[in-house]
Amino acid sequence: MRTPPTSMPNSLPSDGAFSAQQIEAAQYAVLRRLAPCLRHHMVRPLQPIGLIYGVMHHKLSAVQPDLPAIREEADKINVFAKAALDECLDMATWLAPEPGTSVRLDAGVRQCVGLLATMLHFCGFQLDNEVEEVPVEVSRHAVRTVVSAALLALTDSLTEPATLTLSAEMGEGQGSVTVVLQLTPAEGEVDRYEDGYRKLVWADVQALAAAQDVRLSDEGDRIVLRFAAVPAQAQQD
Repeated sequence: MRTPPTSMPNSLPSDGAFSAQQIEAAQYAVLRRLAPCLRHHMVRPLQPIGLIYGVMHHKLSAVQPDLPAIREEADKINVFAKAALDECLDMATWLAPEPGTSVRLDAGVRQCVGLLATMLHFCGFQLDNEVEEVPVEVSRHAVRTVVSAALLALTDSLTEPATLTLSAEMGEGQGSVTVVLQLTPAEGEVDRYEDGYRKLVWADVQALAAAQDVRLSDEGDRIVLRFAAVPAQAQQD
């Protein structure tokens, strides 16, 4: 079972404040754990290009190459190259956030789940994203950082497989994300992802939430993250 946050090492400071060094350490810890996922998403659009090159090479080896077909394959390479560039630029914003950028809450959660789902699945955890349309704009950096940190800290604290179900709703001046934890021990054992780096603890989530003005509540098998809505003049298209 997950260790209660109050008994975790490096828990919330008695004065409720975190130092800049603690916040920076938590940010680095999250990015360090996300790095394999970011790398996978960056190279994914590049993989089809090698296959297309093989097809083009085969067609060019013909006695009378089918030039229209070859041009079609070349166009595909151009499409995949543009997609790869867009993906790399988007992944770079996880490392260097663009100040003031907002995102719809449902889209932000979808980005986090899309990034982490495969890795956590191989470790014995399932992410069920039940977030429907939530038309409230929030800080993209806050959603990406705090939601990802919470999912990693929750799964890092478990010794049995589990399903984490995410839902969200819009309130007055805010959007909230709820993560419900349900153990599924009959489905096997947790296969820890080991890359030589430390596990995330709940203090990391608390530090990041405090830095991003995200209200955080923990009820053991359920956590709620409340994000302030971005004022209309600060919203991005």
